[in-house]
Amino acid sequence: MTVHDTLSVPDYPLTQEQIDQYRRDGFIQLDEVITGPVLDAMRGAVVNAVAIETNEAPDRPRSGAQATYEKIFNQKVNLWQRHPDVARFTLSAALGRIAMRLEGRPMRLWHDQALFKEPMKGNNRTPWHQDAVYWPHVDRWHQTTIWIALKDATTHNGCMAFVEGTHSLGPQPAVDLSDPQDLFDYAPHLRPVKPVPRPLKAGSATFHNGLTFHYAGPNKSDGTREAFAIIYMPDGTRFDGKPHIVTDEQGFAAGDLLDSELFPRVG
Repeated sequence: MTVHDTLSVPDYPLTQEQIDQYRRDGFIQLDEVITGPVLDAMRGAVVNAVAIETNEAPDRPRSGAQATYEKIFNQKVNLWQRHPDVARFTLSAALGRIAMRLEGRPMRLWHDQALFKEPMKGNNRTPWHQDAVYWPHVDRWHQTTIWIALKDATTHNGCMAFVEGTHSLGPQPAVDLSDPQDLFDYAPHLRPVKPVPRPLKAGSATFHNGLTFHYAGPNKSDGTREAFAIIYMPDGTRFDGKPHIVTDEQGFAAGDLLDSELFPRVG
């Protein structure tokens, strides 16, 4: 057995009850998905990659969605393509199999992203939004994201919160994250619904459908909230032609299948 094998993400024993819960609620918490030396290796790889890229281009001009996101947190997209130590986690077959079972279909990687929310950086809350409406996909119904806490995520440092069942509403207008309108204007009947916060121990994770309403509060702690997200899309997803950091300059035309080596099959 190689060192690489010993640090692979193990299979997670997902139950039918958990699958049913995810499909009903649009999200699920899975505890201790990654533990011990594997968690240490993943966190070390992601933290190192973020540090390298932050130090290499601290004043790099940013525009569009990337600039908006980085007002809220330090976000690095597609680390797997530049950092082999991250790639072996992003491309984990075990994590991909969870995504496939939850959504009930073959899946491809869409992209990964580090989401490091720095301490006390103004009101760096992440507004209520859906993910899939920002992605250049023709069909937005079955994307899913695993959001892995690399350190403990709490209500004090900005853990995730969700509104149950909101994926069934379908795509809503995209919220401008830098000057957000109220997502609940489009679903006023949900205003009385109490959101479900999901504090996570390091190595635990949530999966949420790309249409589930979700939010993360500001980081009021004195340490960085460290999370790593891997986003999956159904095999057969087609490009809708709109600009996006992942597809820009890759030569895709509207209607093309997103099935290149940039988007490998998982599981």
